[in-house]
Order: sequence, then C-alpha cells, then structure tokens
Amino acid sequence: MRPISLFNTLTRKVEPVVPVAPGSVSLYTCGPTVYNYAHIGNLRTFLFQDLLKRTFRGAGYEVRHCMNITDVEDKIIRDSQGDLPADAPNEARHAAMGALTDRFTTIFIEDLETLRIQRADFLPRATAYIPQMIRLVQDLEARGLAYAREGSVYYRIAGLPQYGCLAHLDREGMQAGASVDADEYERDSVTDFVLWKAAKPGEPWWDSPWGPGRPGWHIECSAMGMELLGERVDIHSGGVDLIFPHHENEIAQSEGCLGHKWVNHWVHGEFLMVEGQKMAKSLGNFFTLRDLVAKGIDPISLRYAIQSNHYRKVLNFSFEGLRAADNSLKRIRAFRKRMEGEGQAGGGPWKEAVDPAARLTEAREAFWNALADDLNTPEALAAIFTLISDLNAQDDHAALTRDERDAVLAFLDEADGVFAAWPHEKASLDAEVEALVEARRAAKAAKDWPAADRVRDELKAMGIVLEDRKDGTVGWRRA
Repeated sequence: MRPISLFNTLTRKVEPVVPVAPGSVSLYTCGPTVYNYAHIGNLRTFLFQDLLKRTFRGAGYEVRHCMNITDVEDKIIRDSQGDLPADAPNEARHAAMGALTDRFTTIFIEDLETLRIQRADFLPRATAYIPQMIRLVQDLEARGLAYAREGSVYYRIAGLPQYGCLAHLDREGMQAGASVDADEYERDSVTDFVLWKAAKPGEPWWDSPWGPGRPGWHIECSAMGMELLGERVDIHSGGVDLIFPHHENEIAQSEGCLGHKWVNHWVHGEFLMVEGQKMAKSLGNFFTLRDLVAKGIDPISLRYAIQSNHYRKVLNFSFEGLRAADNSLKRIRAFRKRMEGEGQAGGGPWKEAVDPAARLTEAREAFWNALADDLNTPEALAAIFTLISDLNAQDDHAALTRDERDAVLAFLDEADGVFAAWPHEKASLDAEVEALVEARRAAKAAKDWPAADRVRDELKAMGIVLEDRKDGTVGWRRA
C-alpha cells in the first residue's frame, strides 16, 4: 500500500492519512439533496470524491464508502407540497415528497453512471434513519447539549468549547445567543442550531418524543455516518460550501454524543465557475449534465476536464477547456491503440534511445507520487504525457517489443483505474452495458416504468439480451 497525504481542513495542513483500521479507509461523502437536477458544480464535488476513492483503491486500500441521499429538507418540502390542499393527510404529504425525491434520486444515479462515478457501498436515504436521528438527539439532550422548545430541539453550542474548529471561527467576535431553524445560515452569527423541527402546517412529519416534527438537515449525516461507518471515520469530504455550517454542526453533534474525535481527515473540494462567473440561470450559464450531452459534449471529456485540475483550486469551466480535454483524451487513447499494435518502426540506431522498462518505472512512480501528494492530478497526468512523448519517439526508431508494449498497457489500465477515461474499448462497452442494466434496475425499484422501458430499448438497440434470474438479479448477453 502506498501512503497518501491529503489537505486536512481541520488542521490546515497536508497530512498523511493513517486509517483507524490498517489497510481499510472509511470514507463519508455528503451526497445530493434530491429536489432537482444536479448541476455541473455539484458534479465537480462528486467527481472529486470518486477520484479520492479510486486513488485509495488503486494504492492498495480497501475503501468503505458511505454517501447519503438527503430526501427530507427545506427545499424538498417546498417543492413537493405546493399542489396539495391545506388539509391533506400526512400520508399524502409523505407520498408527494417521496415521488419527488425518488425521481431525482434515479436521475442523480444515472448521472453518476454516465460519468463513470463508482457507486458507494452505502447509499442511505435520510428518511430511512429517522429512529437513529431521534436517538442521537435524545443522547445530546441527556448530555446537556440540546434543549427542547415549542416542539423543536436545538443544539446548545455553548456546551462544546471546540465549536468552530473546522471553519476556524472567532467565537468571541461573533453574534451569539439566538437559536435558528434554517438549515443554512451565515457564519457571522454563531447560533444554537436546530436538531429536530416541530411540524408546521403543510409539512410532512414523524412522531417523536417532542411531538410531530422532522429532522434538521445537519443531524441526518451524523446519524447515518455513525450508524454505517462507526464511531471513528478516516475521511469526511464535501464541497467547501459545506464547511460551515453543515460540517461544523456535524462535528458538534457527533463529538458531543461520542465524547471523542469522530473524523480524522476533513477534505473539501473547491467551487466551479462558468466562463469566470458563478452559475446562474439568468446568465444562461447554468448547466446540468444533460444540458451538455444535448450540446454534443462527451461526458467523459467533462470528467477529465474536471479531474485534470487540482480539487482545491477554483475551476473555471469553459467550452474551450472541454475541447482541450477532449484532445488530451484522444492523445492518450491513440497512444493506447499504438501500444496494442505491433509497431512499424523505421529501425536503426538512435542517439536519444531510452530503456522503455526503466522509463515506464519512472513514469509510474511519478504518477503515484503526485496522487499521494494531496491528489495532484496535473502532475500525475504530466507523467503520463511525458511517457507518451518519450515512448512514441522511441517506437518511431526502434519498435517496442510485445512485452514492453504490454507493460505500458498495464500501466495505462492502472492509471485508468483512477481517471476512468481511457479504458480498453471492450471493457468500456461492457461497463456501459452494466451501467445501463443498473440504471434500469434503479428505475424499476423507483417504479419509474417509462425510464425502465427507455433503458431496455437502448440495450435492445445495442444487441443486448436481458435475462431475469430466479434470485431477482438480471444478467445479460449479446444477441
């Protein structure tokens, strides 16, 4: 296993990741709030998290990955309840909320598959963990860190001296005291935040010791993360916009309950700008993945364009950048095809000849050293392109042997295990079929029959025959 170092937002230093269980990394990543399509700024975060996971796996670690689905939250309730009458029963309100979140969960998973983002080992929905959330709030009450008021429960931040450690807040210089019900708020007002919200007219609710209500946003991740990954987590990641208040409040809730550090490494990805501006529908620069695909953009070019930039630097998305990414991928893929062939070298001596095996070893070490240094993807990719230049020149003069070519292909496979952008064509086709089969399964599970039928027709057009098995799984074969 190769040691990996990452920038820790908690300490503001690049530090080695030392797993609690040697050889196995526990990773919690904040997932989507499923009330609308994910835009490309959201997808940058999920692509960064996929790079993070793939790097650890490629370096020899087992990774236990949990990514939550937030399916109850202020915006979800706003968008799902508007068409219901004021006297609608709670069951109808839950059904309306579920219909909205099921739809956008399916769409989100389809986007992940399109971008070759690996599925998390655990993909919990917040609404499936309400009992765990209630128990966590009760534990905080018992410890004097939470108090009830008018059916809601709030976290008493004065009871946790280290509150503000992640966002590096100056608590003495902040406004303090008042409690807040909103899930998101500004960091210049350090307030007691809501753990459990009393039911309001027109909202779905659950029974609780404090009366009917629903969880606050922050308690959801603490409850799911502690339940599925345990009391000590190696890495927790998300976008920089989640540092405060969301991740700060997760620390308060989890460590207030546990009495010890919960997460060792907090890792955050930077924002994505579009043509130098923040995304806004009014500016016409607000894009979903489907918007780009409709414009003829290869999703894997988007994947590469995002991952070829360092995750801690603000990324300026542009269509010119996508074209450059596409050209870079064509160069790697062309080199791969060349290595798959037998070579047509001119022969004869060459004064700048290199030892292909030694050059390959050098490139592999440079590649992994770059990734091990806080996921330095620009340097990792530079190692690949330098290798391409050197070996193309070598192959022009003295053809590489079959063994040398196969060794190069093995390294390209190894690197593609991280970037997922230049697979062997047959492997790529099989992965595409598997992704479509999984998308159909997810659509059927969500009872989205039109989507399931569309995927089935797409597979049929590719010459794929689906086989329903007795154990409930689905196999496939080529006609």
